[in-house]
Amino acid sequence: MRFPSPTRFIANRRGNVAMMYALMLPVLMFGAGFAIDYTHAMQVQTELDAAADAAVLAALTPSMMQQSDAAAQTAATNLFNAQANAISSLIATDTVLTVTVTNPNNNSLKRTVTVSYVAANQNIFASVLGYSALQVKGSSTANASIAPNINFYVLLDNSPSMALPQTSAGITQMETLTPQQGGCAFACHQASTGNGDTQGNPCLKGTTYTTPTVSSGGTPNAYCSATQGTQIDDYSLARHNTIPLRLDALNTGISDLMTAASNAEQTATGTPPVYQFAAYTMDSSWQIGMTSTNNYNNLMSMTNNFVSGWASASPNFGVMEYYSNNNECGNSACSSSGGGGDYATNYENALGAVNTIMPNPGNGTNVVGDTPQEVLFIVTDGVADELSPPSCSQTETGSRCQEPINTALCTTIKNRGVRIAILYTDYLPVTSNTWYEDWIEPFNTNPPTNSQIATNLETCASSGLFYDAGVDSSNLGSDLQTLFNTVTATAHLTN
Repeated sequence: MRFPSPTRFIANRRGNVAMMYALMLPVLMFGAGFAIDYTHAMQVQTELDAAADAAVLAALTPSMMQQSDAAAQTAATNLFNAQANAISSLIATDTVLTVTVTNPNNNSLKRTVTVSYVAANQNIFASVLGYSALQVKGSSTANASIAPNINFYVLLDNSPSMALPQTSAGITQMETLTPQQGGCAFACHQASTGNGDTQGNPCLKGTTYTTPTVSSGGTPNAYCSATQGTQIDDYSLARHNTIPLRLDALNTGISDLMTAASNAEQTATGTPPVYQFAAYTMDSSWQIGMTSTNNYNNLMSMTNNFVSGWASASPNFGVMEYYSNNNECGNSACSSSGGGGDYATNYENALGAVNTIMPNPGNGTNVVGDTPQEVLFIVTDGVADELSPPSCSQTETGSRCQEPINTALCTTIKNRGVRIAILYTDYLPVTSNTWYEDWIEPFNTNPPTNSQIATNLETCASSGLFYDAGVDSSNLGSDLQTLFNTVTATAHLTN
């Protein structure tokens, strides 16, 4: 028999594919097995990623946002574990879960939740080679915030300077109607006009009113009662001539503010905030020197029905009453004279009294034991007019003090965590008035750019919560809403 030579055997390639396949078959089988194991592990990772997403959202539901961070962490942990335990190929003892719950900027109204996991998924084919599992890992992060519950204490300046007309034209009209007073732009309000007042108050000409006739001095109301009807004060004079006052714009503006706050509650996403309002005026002059701590006029007690509450209270909002020119009221009914002078803007009394009724603020969440945030809302022209306050740096005659607001009064309140929002209704120059020129103009030389009044008020307000209404006070409603929106948007800020 003749055998082929070794060279021919080596050169013959018939059947080599089968041999190579036989040699590669184990490798191909294990490669396919690894692919199946890896594909399955990726499917499991996708399921775990979905579980992590669901877990962070479980910690941020509106109801959970009202609970503690610890409760949120537990909710996220339980949901992830429940879904992970349903995956049979996971090695339970090798799953490491980390759930972190934080409050950005230490603001309890904001929450960030991160769920991270590292797990081991059992292999089928690779385990033959000693690779029993493939590691999978992932994370998910989400955040949410809630609108805080806030109690608003609205302190309204109703001194005669806030009863200036809304416009320069109105100021001129008031001055024209009061020639015997030297041209008075202020709509001052006297509780009694038949008490020996000889300041030249106008008379009402019967039932059809056109222009006033000034009463003569001497016997109270003698001239008016004879031929010209009753004697009236300048507040009534402005009313009879339908001259819009700042107080009118403010009254309407507060109504607009209440409506905006109610709408904000109703349109809030998730759990709506709870807003409450109380309203006060600085009508406290008759209590100067008394021991009462009720040094303000309560227009509307704290209520969450503030829209209807202000509708009922607003008719009682008017300019501060005095018994007669330069004589404060002796009692709350203003049925007698308290003597002294018309110290009409007593910040020491008003801010001190409101500070006593405002509780220490909470975070504004619905967590058990938490309380609302507290915000003092002040609308004022910023000039104090008081009887010898200890901090006064400028006195008129005697012990009367007129100067920009004392910022230390605000610091006392802010140090408690209560925020102060201020709407400044610019103190309009009344250059024809010698009293203004002598006592107000020195710190209001070029309003609003060079005004110590505005500077002190901005210092008094919490950071970012000062708003200058400008010389036009007809838009106080929109100004108040702007300030309200700023307050609620920066609810985490405290001073």
